[in-house]
Amino acid sequence: MTSEPPNRIRSATSNDAALVAGIDAASAIVHAPHVPALIDDLLALGLSWIADVGGKPAGYAIVSRRFYSRPFIELLAVAPNFRRGGVGGALLRACSAAFADEILFTSTNQSNGPMQALLAKTAFEPSGVILNLDPGDPELIYVRHSQPSSMIADSSRPLSASPRRKARR
Repeated sequence: MTSEPPNRIRSATSNDAALVAGIDAASAIVHAPHVPALIDDLLALGLSWIADVGGKPAGYAIVSRRFYSRPFIELLAVAPNFRRGGVGGALLRACSAAFADEILFTSTNQSNGPMQALLAKTAFEPSGVILNLDPGDPELIYVRHSQPSSMIADSSRPLSASPRRKARR
């Protein structure tokens, strides 16, 4: 595990589908059969980001407007060896900056404590619950209210200048 923060967050495109699949494979994420094609479609929208650490893809965030026509972070994943190093937070800040003037939503399973903690640290707050998507594991909806761009971390500063969290040992 590395505690090095991402040194670049860039827009993701359809050409990044293999990178996203590689991060998913490293994270042992198993999607439903229809999801890889969905990821390709979502990447084509241009509302997604890839985080690089030392020139290696470390994580991604994919946003759509399929949630009541509002921006919704559909997928966010960080490769295991880059977790707890600021990659997830940097991706959430990139999404927040891109939609600073809008309400931004995302969700996670009740069983995903690390994601819930990350959302709480990045100005997302609980907004609702959806039952019966995954038996016994409710989907928790989170919202980040619109904010003036100046209140969101300046996306033009080098990412390595962002506050670092000490890695757990």
